[in-house]
Amino acid sequence: MLRAKLGLLATASIFLPSVALAQLSVCGVSPSEVQPFGGFGADVSQISNPAQMQVQLTPGVNSYLQFEVSSPTDVRIEATDDSGVDPVMVLLDTSGNELASDDDGGGGRASRIEASLNPGSYCARVYNFSSNNGPTTVQLSRWDMEPITVGASTGGGASEACTAATPASPLAFGPINAALGGGGQIDFSRSGTVTYHRFTVDTPLGLTITARNTDADPVLRVYDNGGNIVFENDDFEGLNSQIDMQTPLQSGDYCIAVSALSDGDAPIDVSVRAFDEKAFLEARYASGEASPPIGGDYPIDNIGLIQTAFSGDVLVGKDARWILFEVAEPSLMLIQGIGNGGADSQLYLYNDRGQQLGYNDDSGMGSDSTRDSQIAVELYPGRYLAAVLLYNFEEGSPSEPVRVSFQRYVRAQ
Repeated sequence: MLRAKLGLLATASIFLPSVALAQLSVCGVSPSEVQPFGGFGADVSQISNPAQMQVQLTPGVNSYLQFEVSSPTDVRIEATDDSGVDPVMVLLDTSGNELASDDDGGGGRASRIEASLNPGSYCARVYNFSSNNGPTTVQLSRWDMEPITVGASTGGGASEACTAATPASPLAFGPINAALGGGGQIDFSRSGTVTYHRFTVDTPLGLTITARNTDADPVLRVYDNGGNIVFENDDFEGLNSQIDMQTPLQSGDYCIAVSALSDGDAPIDVSVRAFDEKAFLEARYASGEASPPIGGDYPIDNIGLIQTAFSGDVLVGKDARWILFEVAEPSLMLIQGIGNGGADSQLYLYNDRGQQLGYNDDSGMGSDSTRDSQIAVELYPGRYLAAVLLYNFEEGSPSEPVRVSFQRYVRAQ
């Protein structure tokens, strides 16, 4: 949860005629993208009860909800996680400047921002951090009103925007490029609800930033010198966070905000290194998020043409085991990952062009329906790649055996 005291000035645009207002952006975006809160643009200073509206969250889509403050007011904005979505909220002023942001400060995956605002027009930008669709209830209220979320006991993942004026510890003396040259890495451990770490880039540079400690459930955000978020990540690997900058940062000053969603007193280990394209791609192959190219140097087990059936045992650890197979005619293929009550397997299926054709965690069949995985799919002649993973693998644990079964069926003549 974020509780901030913000000294803001009402903007001069309130004195412009309404015709001129229609030509300006609202909260940094086109007016057509903005919804008045509750359909009428609630004045949080005047409401007698909390105002609510339901927003459908879709990955990659922002919702901008505009509200008014007519007198200095302690404001609370919340977004629920009832439907399984993971809402993130950003508080914007009328010019689109970020004033505060929060991921899970409402408790669980719910979001909550509390801020003291001066008169003016504001927007809550709400978006979905998870990959599923679903509704969230957004509530606008004052601090003396009943909240809709339970709040986080410590942590909360909230951070005020890091600007040039924000106190922050330096990551390196001088530009970070020199410190990370030749495979160098900066490591540090921090604790506290949120900490800020400043660095300078003198030539374009991509970074990989990792924050680890599942007890803290860290969140990473990178801000430019104007306080705008340029990169952020919550859960990359389990509850740990990682930012991989495929687009390099341009020369300038930047700030990393490290915050904790759960235990704000737990230490978070942070590492910063130069982005490595090969390592980035291999990490995607290891997680099953993408398939390795056939004929490359990434390890793939080739079991050849499936005539009727094939089964075999593989040891699966932290990284996916990749299996290449071929079908010679249109077929229905049943692929299973069977842990025999031990391993909790996952399956991915890709064609030889790298397009994902299927995924399954728990098949819902048999005595181990909550652990075994199964994909049933109709395939055309060609080569395919199946990845076998473990659902939860703890660092340092031994590999576990998974029996992989391929059964091919053809249409009756």
